[in-house]
Amino acid sequence: METLYTSAIHGFPQPGGGIANGVSTGIASSFDQDGVLSLIVVLGGSLSLVALVFAFITYSLFSDLRSLAGTTLMNLLAALFMVQLLFIVGAGGVQDSELCISLGLSLQYLRVSVVCWLAAMCHHLYATVASLPRRDDPPTYMKYSLFAWGAPLISLVAAALLQNRESHNFWDVVDLTPFNCWFLGATATVYAYGLPVVLLLVISGYYLVKAAIVSRYTCSMQLEIKQREKMKRRRALQLMLFLKVSLIIGVVAGCGVASRVWKIPFLWAVFCTGHSLQGSAVALSVACNCRVLKVYARKSHKHPEHQVRIFVESFFQLIHR
Repeated sequence: METLYTSAIHGFPQPGGGIANGVSTGIASSFDQDGVLSLIVVLGGSLSLVALVFAFITYSLFSDLRSLAGTTLMNLLAALFMVQLLFIVGAGGVQDSELCISLGLSLQYLRVSVVCWLAAMCHHLYATVASLPRRDDPPTYMKYSLFAWGAPLISLVAAALLQNRESHNFWDVVDLTPFNCWFLGATATVYAYGLPVVLLLVISGYYLVKAAIVSRYTCSMQLEIKQREKMKRRRALQLMLFLKVSLIIGVVAGCGVASRVWKIPFLWAVFCTGHSLQGSAVALSVACNCRVLKVYARKSHKHPEHQVRIFVESFFQLIHR
């Protein structure tokens, strides 16, 4: 049974697509008859926004975390925050064609940017493990920023061209409103979003594998057993963290593309749930683990262990207040 929440407020897709009672309709209502999915999207998305803000403040508040690794992570959190915000904004249904296209293009750009920052983080991890020169210099951050904020513009232009070619009218949103304008047309979604994301995830995986190989080699070179085990745990924690974030983003993106192309209600429900909660999952992974915070803490030349201990104590005091 259709509820007031799903039809008049949230505007989730109804079977057959199109517009009904002033809101967008499409595939999702066949799986969301009682508004449960709608509630998950709103509450989960709001929780993700709060979690991402908390994680961003954590890394910006403490100077020890504002290393290049921490700064790139903050950019990923910022891009993911904007994705989550626009995801919630579009959940109510967008009827104006210009706003609908703008929302679809904005999400297209930001989603690719998130994966670009993930690839930049994986590259920096490899550079750190391999002890590449100048890996933490300011020009390196500028290169990462140019790549992660600039490269998605290429996919954005490609998406706009494909959308115009697919619909024959750039402002025709009949095929977009059933999906709350979260995606562009099927062709643009596959070739301008799906393929770039797959390529970027492959690049991220490539650097993670290289980092794991180099880390194994460098750890074996340590003569002191205690130091060798400590280094192994540190690198394993970093690799697992990056792998976890990559899997979260990759699975959500895959479900989104599949549900957009094949229009399967179950995949759409999985995508909506996963997308609304991915911000919380990423934020909790990087900000609520003291071992992760120690990894991202900038090393001090004087008493680094003392600096890390002070930071961890301050962090827990902040949480308990």
